Amino acid sequence: MRAFIILPLAVFSIIGFVLLFFAITQGWEVGVAGWITISLFAFFPLLILYGILFGFSVSARQQTRIEERRNKLSADRDGLRIDMPLFDKSCFISWESVEAIIYYNYIVSSDFTTIHRGFRFYLNSSPIYTKYDRQWWLNRLFSKDPVGNCIDVSDETKGYQEIPDMITKYLGVEVTVDCFTDSRKGKLISSETKQHKDKVTTVERWKPDNGDRESIVYSRSSQSMEEIKRVFV
Repeated sequence: MRAFIILPLAVFSIIGFVLLFFAITQGWEVGVAGWITISLFAFFPLLILYGILFGFSVSARQQTRIEERRNKLSADRDGLRIDMPLFDKSCFISWESVEAIIYYNYIVSSDFTTIHRGFRFYLNSSPIYTKYDRQWWLNRLFSKDPVGNCIDVSDETKGYQEIPDMITKYLGVEVTVDCFTDSRKGKLISSETKQHKDKVTTVERWKPDNGDRESIVYSRSSQSMEEIKRVFV
C-alpha cells in the first residue's frame, strides 16, 4: 500500500527534474512563476518522500511549542476540565452529566500502523466551552463549538494517565484497565537478541491483540455497550 504513495511521488519528482533540466539547458523563458512551478514540481514530492521514508527531525524549540499546544486534563469534585490551547478555549464536563465512560484501544493499519487509545465520555447534557480572553484571529473567526454529547480524551492529552484515578475518586468506580496497553503486543511469538560489537539489539515478533476494542469503565444506569451507543447515536 505504501508503494502506491511513494511511486507517484517519485514519478512526479522525476518529471519535475526533467523539466527543470530542459528549462535550464534549453534556455526556456518561463518567467518567475514558471521557475517556481517547475521547482515545486521537482522538489516538493522529494520532500514528502523524505518525510515518509526517514521522518522529519523536530528541534527542541519545536518540541516545546508542540507540548505547549497539547490538550491538558484536570479534575476536581465539580467535574473534568480539558484545556485546549490550540483552539484558545477550555471544555468543562460536570460529573453529574456523565452517563457512561468507555475505554477504547484498537489498531488501524494502512500505510502506517497507528494505535487509537483513549476514554470516551457520554454525557446527558452538553459540555461547557469557555473561550480564552486572548484568542488567535483564526480561532475568533471559527469560534463555533462542537455539537454533541460525546467527548473523546485520547492518550495524547496531558494528564490522560490520571483518568482511572479520577473516575475512582469522583465517581466511586474502580477502573482496572491499563490505559497504556499496546494492542499491537498481544502475544509474544519470538524474541531474538543480537550483539554487534558493544551494541545489543533485541528483535521481538508479536501477534496483535484481537480482543475487545472497547470496554465500559463506568455506566450510571448499568447499560450495556449496545444500549449506550443506541442512546447516544
